[in-house]
Amino acid sequence: MTRKDELNEVVSLLEQAGWSPRVCDTMVHKSECPVRCGIPTQPGDDTPGNGITLPSDLVGLQPELFVTAIGDSMTDAGFNEGDLLRVRLNQTVHDCDIVVAIIDGQTTVKAFYTDGQGCRWLVPYNDRYDSIPLTEQSNLRLLGTVVGIQKPVVRASSAHCEKSIRRTLAHQQEPQRPIAEKAADAVKAVSGEVKNGRQWYAVYRTLVDHELQEEGCYTLFCLRVAQAVPNHRHLPVAKELGRLAVQSFRRRVALWRADDAPVGGQRFADYLRIARLTAVYIEQG
Repeated sequence: MTRKDELNEVVSLLEQAGWSPRVCDTMVHKSECPVRCGIPTQPGDDTPGNGITLPSDLVGLQPELFVTAIGDSMTDAGFNEGDLLRVRLNQTVHDCDIVVAIIDGQTTVKAFYTDGQGCRWLVPYNDRYDSIPLTEQSNLRLLGTVVGIQKPVVRASSAHCEKSIRRTLAHQQEPQRPIAEKAADAVKAVSGEVKNGRQWYAVYRTLVDHELQEEGCYTLFCLRVAQAVPNHRHLPVAKELGRLAVQSFRRRVALWRADDAPVGGQRFADYLRIARLTAVYIEQG
């Protein structure tokens, strides 16, 4: 059996299983010059290096190039340092496209956007960084748009596999309580720590993190609280909880930051304490 026959057989098996495989038969060059997902930096030699093969129908008519990302300004868009960014060169740029740009002689990767006043910006996906305004004085060259990401790590961690297996075996040996019951018990356990209705957001977010509550369903959460602790002096209001889902509070509790939260100081500390107590009750229960 030839190599082509083997590939065709694999493709057929994957298609039968519901996948949509494509044979990689077209070379896309890899640039030796990394691009910065952060503060713009001086570009280096853009001589193409080794390449990566992709399906021909994915490559299209425009020339493409793989470049290595550095920096952290696009992490919230899934771009991490070391990723290979597949860049379609000389592509027409539209609002919200993620582009590789040279501005005033420095390279960067950002989202391209035109605001309501017609001003153009290069926008990061990390709240630690400011957007870059594009003025008539900006010496801007848009090299192309990012049309794909290839992650450098393709192997699983043995520690992760062992941990998951141990957790699965432990779950199989324990009788599983319904999700609603586990969530209600956590609400009851932590209710004494909640001193105002908005603090229930810390409980809500922790339940979401532990997959005991669907994200965004504030009304359902409020009903659960009212059923679990009907006599609580400070029951939550769905609209108020939704207003807290901003900045780092819209992410997992582990990613909350005091300098990027809708509340600050002691109030932030109280929210974090309630969230951590809720996690303890969930894990112990």
